[in-house]
Amino acid sequence: MKITLYTLAIIGWLTHPTIAQGIKFEKGSWAEIKTKAKAENKHIFVDAYTTWCGPCKWQSQKVFPQKEVGDFFNKRFVSFKLDMEKGEGPAFAKKYKVSAYPTLLYFNPQGEVVHKIAGAAPANILLKLTADALNPETQVFTLQRRFEKGEKNDEFLEKYIKALKAAFEDIAEPVKLYLSQLGKDQWATTKGWKFISQYVEKPSAEAFEYVLKNQAKFEQVAKKKKSVKNYIEKVLEVDMKKVAFSKNKSEAQLDSLKQRLKEVFTEKKDVEKLLAKADFWFFYLDKDKEKAFRYVLKYYDNYCDDAADLGGMAARYSIITSDPKKLEKALAWAEKSVRLKKTWYNTSTQARLLYKLKRYLEAKKVAEESLALSKKIGGDLGQTQALLEKISAKL
Repeated sequence: MKITLYTLAIIGWLTHPTIAQGIKFEKGSWAEIKTKAKAENKHIFVDAYTTWCGPCKWQSQKVFPQKEVGDFFNKRFVSFKLDMEKGEGPAFAKKYKVSAYPTLLYFNPQGEVVHKIAGAAPANILLKLTADALNPETQVFTLQRRFEKGEKNDEFLEKYIKALKAAFEDIAEPVKLYLSQLGKDQWATTKGWKFISQYVEKPSAEAFEYVLKNQAKFEQVAKKKKSVKNYIEKVLEVDMKKVAFSKNKSEAQLDSLKQRLKEVFTEKKDVEKLLAKADFWFFYLDKDKEKAFRYVLKYYDNYCDDAADLGGMAARYSIITSDPKKLEKALAWAEKSVRLKKTWYNTSTQARLLYKLKRYLEAKKVAEESLALSKKIGGDLGQTQALLEKISAKL
């Protein structure tokens, strides 16, 4: 599963089921679903989910029941829900490389997988992505077969890489080929930077090392100078997480990683931020909760300026603690997140923290604002409405 602060924060977050009136999901075994699809000459849609996955619940409750979604899917697909941790789920997940939740898989009427998407999406986006699943020109596994047969022109590669990334499939091979065909002399150009910043994701990649050694060149072609530093930090975070979540992690591994990080940037404040982030990831899930919190504080109080990260961490502490001091810190992160980019999610978190701190009038005002934002985008109204009811009971 892809590890993000949002994922860690939202587990267990959404708990208000609704009755589906959109997509009709069939019951039965996977073999029976394939037989039915073949007999009806329909494609198959599989929602690969887990019971603890917040985005899975949101999509099931807020997107799948919509009439326009049901009308589109029911006409074209035999639809099937499969828990990846029960029954046929684990074997299915292994066969089709399901590693993020939800994953949406699409099969032709003969039962052959043709497309795959990782992540939840609102109705309009889901319908567009599903239209791609019906089009051989955009089906990821159809494109994969064309790649394996030798199709390698730049236009095709860009389309193939985009589809692979949306499916959480490995993009390293076609990315390397595209950059080779582009030529290293074109990497530090507007076109080269746009491609690298979108698709070069591994710290060991030649193109990433090239960016590290030529930061000034890339800053000249990037729209924002800061975007180059942000990209470098994002890629290096892959190594931070790799060390942090390895089974036999050691502080020697952390020290080795931090030594490399010291060589990345020349400005002291940039280096300090990377080191604080490395410490944060390493100790984040430490059994010593107070020790873990010290490293969370160090990074989030002094260095984090990403609205989603701040909101995600604030949400996590709104759930896992009742300690007033920790709640006050989490509230400060939520407020900073709102200042950077106001969303239904971070305002809902802010309201929850104010409620837990017994600041009920403030909590009510922010919760009402969150509810209004949520209505605009089809967010989770249930959780914010439930919070408002709890707040009102205290007033």
